[in-house]
Amino acid sequence: MTRKRLSSERSPRTPARLHSGVSTGLFALLVLCAAGVVAPVPGTAHNAYASSTGTSPCTTPAVRESLATSQRSYGPGAVVVMTSLVRNISTKVCDVAVGPTSPSITVTNSRGAVVWDSCYAHDRPGACAQYLVSKALNPGATYARMVTWDQRSGRAGTQVPPGTYHVTARFSAVAGVHATRVQLTPAASPQTITVTQADSGQSVSLHEGDHLVVQLSGPAIYTWTEPVSSNGAVLARSTGSSGKAATASFVATLTGLVRVTASGNPNCYPQCLAPSRLFVLTVSVIA
Repeated sequence: MTRKRLSSERSPRTPARLHSGVSTGLFALLVLCAAGVVAPVPGTAHNAYASSTGTSPCTTPAVRESLATSQRSYGPGAVVVMTSLVRNISTKVCDVAVGPTSPSITVTNSRGAVVWDSCYAHDRPGACAQYLVSKALNPGATYARMVTWDQRSGRAGTQVPPGTYHVTARFSAVAGVHATRVQLTPAASPQTITVTQADSGQSVSLHEGDHLVVQLSGPAIYTWTEPVSSNGAVLARSTGSSGKAATASFVATLTGLVRVTASGNPNCYPQCLAPSRLFVLTVSVIA
């Protein structure tokens, strides 16, 4: 009798333990899935892209995609602006999946190696968050995403070399990859401009890095002072000399407006009473 009583008391508790174990297991599985330790069952990933607006997803014939850059070519360090668009060309409302990976925008070099994509963060490669949301597009409506790239690549964020780069964009669940090309140009070679006293009163323009050479001479009774810049931070003098033939070399270092001046004074003054000569050149430094 004692054994039967114990058996009958344990039987009702067995379902309770089983229910508790199943609940605990389901909870642990959910936690592991959320943490990325346990992957979802294959074939169910499309549920994440399901429409939340009650309308049908945009199919390929219903939309038109495009990709463009703000310029065809960019100089060193210039920010490359890329815009990917999708437009509903049908007569019905449809949903397009958008998010960190849609549209996915990638830049590759001439060898086909990826140098940057839209998942980069602070110029470094990273992983995009794996989620998408439904964006309802009315007939004729357009969804656009603009991203920028400062021509840097890799974890060190180094400047990529000049050349032709390919930009591709793709929206999730929409067939086709759209591409364009962008040219990254090298820095222009510095130029050198030479002026004489005949250019006094004129204006010249220089780019940063360009050089200016001033050569002043004659008449024989005059001595020229060394040409100077009114702002050495904008136009810095590297060499200079004074005398019957005065010269000076300058390099444009910052954008701004300066004057380069020098004076020619007669050697016989005050006996000959010849007037002094003034050299003035206005220099505009641009980027």
